[in-house]
Amino acid sequence: MSPRPDHPFWKGLLPALAVGVLLAAWYAVKAAWQLHDFLLPAPHAVLLALVREAAVLANAAWVTFAGALLGFLGAIALGFTLSLFLALSRWLRYSLYPLVIFMQMIPILATAAIIVILFDVGIHSVALIAFLIGFFPVVASTLHGLLSIPEEQIDLFRLYKASRWQELALLRIPSALPSFFTGAKIAATLAVIGAVTGEIFAGSSAGAGGLGFRILIYKAELKTDAVYAATLLCCLLGFAFVGVVVGIRKRVLPPDRAG
Repeated sequence: MSPRPDHPFWKGLLPALAVGVLLAAWYAVKAAWQLHDFLLPAPHAVLLALVREAAVLANAAWVTFAGALLGFLGAIALGFTLSLFLALSRWLRYSLYPLVIFMQMIPILATAAIIVILFDVGIHSVALIAFLIGFFPVVASTLHGLLSIPEEQIDLFRLYKASRWQELALLRIPSALPSFFTGAKIAATLAVIGAVTGEIFAGSSAGAGGLGFRILIYKAELKTDAVYAATLLCCLLGFAFVGVVVGIRKRVLPPDRAG
């Protein structure tokens, strides 16, 4: 019998092998082209920078985490609520959903600049940018799940004269949960990206910059290894957000629907 990649052993080993290949390629590229540390620091130099700047990066990661979390929770709460109303009313859906799509088309850099102009710098602006970038995936995925109900199930509820709210609570919402968690997983990743982008523009009114702010400082100080270290922390933070969403999804949904 051939090995299955979804076996727990291979699911743990394959990512480790991929990381090993990536690190080996990193060292090989640096050696082959003799790239200076200013352009491409070695992986071990990035880890040393992570240790050297541990205290500063830990504080910055906490600031980024706070901004991303506020934006993510807002995107989840308001995105799910709006999806319910859009699913209940075609008038609202045809009126508001095109505006939601239009807002998503605005480049994140332009959005960040506008928010800073309107609301000044600070964590509130960072959280708002993270909210806006994660809001649309939640609305789009959840609304798709709410509307993708087999007609025979809807006919059964209407046969028993269920109200619109009963149909929503007992049929549409349970059926839409997999789609909702798909949108939440996308929003979890984008929230960190939005927070870091927001910090580059918005910073912090209290002077406590997040990872995006630290990346700018390290770049100005020509500490390329620290730039890579801060970027690594951004990736790990995104993984943590996604991991929490995946964990909640597996607890909420039955195994055949948890993915």
